[in-house]
Amino acid sequence: MEKLIILRMFFCFPLFGLILPDAGVLLSNNAGRVPVSHMIIELVLIVCISFCTAAIFYNKRRNQSASDGTNEASFS
Repeated sequence: MEKLIILRMFFCFPLFGLILPDAGVLLSNNAGRVPVSHMIIELVLIVCISFCTAAIFYNKRRNQSASDGTNEASFS
């Protein structure tokens, strides 16, 4: 699970690197066009980050359920 957390963190770095300049272009008075390739890359990175987050959440939930089940069995 640590590897997923690190992978998610490294997906965030290029995402922020693309979003910040694109946001500057959109917020400036000389609004230009954001390249389509930037939009595609940003969407792919967001999907990858979402997938890693969902996998981390699922693994934590599964480990928590497994540990709760063993505790209940030991008390009965």
